[in-house]
Amino acid sequence: MPRRLLLPTLALIAAPAFAQEPVDSTAIAFLKAETMERGQVMEVALWLTDIHGPRLTGSVQLDAAQRWAEERFESWGIDAEIQPWGTFGRGWSIERFALNVSVTGQDVAAQTFPVAAFPKAWSPSTGSITAEVVLIDSDDDDALSALSGQLRDKIVLLTGEGEVDLGFEGIASRHEDDALLDMANAGESGRSRRSYSPEVIARYRARQARLAQLVDERPLAILEASRLGGTGSIRVMGATVPMPEDADFVNRPSPWQEGVEAVPQFVVQTEHYNRILRLLEAGQKVTVDLDFEANWTAGEVVEENVIAEIPGTDPALRDEVVMLGAHLDSWHGGTGATDNAAGSAVVMEAARALKAFYDDRGRGPRRTIRFALWTGEEQGLYGSTAYVNARYATLGGFGEPATAIGPEHDLLSAYYNLDNGTGRIRGVYMQRNSEVAPIFRAWLDAFGDDEAKTLTISNTSGTDHLPFDAAGLPGFQFIQDPIAYFAQTWHGTMDTYDHLSEEDLAQAAAMMAVFAHHTAERDERMPRKALELARPEQLGSGGLDAGDVPRQELGHEH
Repeated sequence: MPRRLLLPTLALIAAPAFAQEPVDSTAIAFLKAETMERGQVMEVALWLTDIHGPRLTGSVQLDAAQRWAEERFESWGIDAEIQPWGTFGRGWSIERFALNVSVTGQDVAAQTFPVAAFPKAWSPSTGSITAEVVLIDSDDDDALSALSGQLRDKIVLLTGEGEVDLGFEGIASRHEDDALLDMANAGESGRSRRSYSPEVIARYRARQARLAQLVDERPLAILEASRLGGTGSIRVMGATVPMPEDADFVNRPSPWQEGVEAVPQFVVQTEHYNRILRLLEAGQKVTVDLDFEANWTAGEVVEENVIAEIPGTDPALRDEVVMLGAHLDSWHGGTGATDNAAGSAVVMEAARALKAFYDDRGRGPRRTIRFALWTGEEQGLYGSTAYVNARYATLGGFGEPATAIGPEHDLLSAYYNLDNGTGRIRGVYMQRNSEVAPIFRAWLDAFGDDEAKTLTISNTSGTDHLPFDAAGLPGFQFIQDPIAYFAQTWHGTMDTYDHLSEEDLAQAAAMMAVFAHHTAERDERMPRKALELARPEQLGSGGLDAGDVPRQELGHEH
């Protein structure tokens, strides 16, 4: 038997035996046709990216995207509102930016060339300046100390030479059968509570100490390599600020906070950065002409989520809720297409298809189906965490378990999230909830996509399902094909509409709609894992996953 044929079967090995889960073949056929033949997902994505992107948390672009999404939901006959979740910090956007390099040296012709670069978010304005470039070794305490007093009013090159992929292999990929089989047969791997090893903490604090030393030298700006050489993309996130020695990871200062000052920081395309570095190493004098102006909001921003819903109709079940969600905010280098206009457009398209189905059927879902477009995800799952805290449980901190149950804890049946790019859905991370396996298996089989069959008991991290999971609720992220997500588009200047796959997004919208419908129609709510509340004294510093945060270490952005 070919190995790939084992995928549907082996995913069920650890599943307990239950009666066959009922499926609604009429609904599945309608929802697939509505999204794949009459779909609007790419139109939605265009408005979220080309027109309203990028959507940095706190920005006016994000505000406009939220208003548009609310209006689009309403145009489909779906009630929607923009719900505040709390104070975020300062809004920031780029007014103008240009960076040129000039080279002079003995026995060489002077020349000037433009450099592809991007400001880190919440970097302060520089105005129009010209300054000499100095190279330092950011991992060498002695080298930094040797330059003490020499970096003021200079532009600092912070990282070493970046690797450039020569392109012998393609950037984009799909999950291979062997990889999916390994996921299906995996044990309870992955992290549900985020934590650092002592070694990681020590390395991070050492980098923070060097960053503080560098900032004290008062350079005009810092340049870093993108580390996406060969892709044409620049990966850029938020400006880095030193963390005080007595601060923990959760409460460390952030550049969007009122009163926090950052050195202007810019990420340079790897190939351009490498040339500047080699010129310095060859003994040439390098200066930078930099013109950068940022716009800031006056004071802190009250940030919001977009929440829409199709009301339930069963008197016994309509107060219970099924949720589909994705985050609407993005970073600023591209237009936030694969991260995560893709997920937001899919959620909206699933909502439109479900509304069309219920209108055609003449009756709404048994349970209420709610749709969430979160904000503040990129800075720490803020919007979804605030939503969970207000309704379902009091979470002990970022990545920590719940300390108390909220008033609506019994009313959520399940939450389904999409946040790993444009790739089609290949299955589900079950978050160590083995009892959902036969339920999901029945739905996947009835959906009829031979490439979407994988169930893994493992966790996955870094998305908005985590606050729900931490609250003891059934919260799930779908397995998606990677395409060129981490290789090129994630948090990068190439994260644009052009890198979206219409066929994949339409399939994902159909799948999310099918899962929402079947969850809403079940006699019973979805099975839950046992929840053991944590006592406050048991909680740590909030932890944080070494793969997620800190996302912008000194000289390392990912």
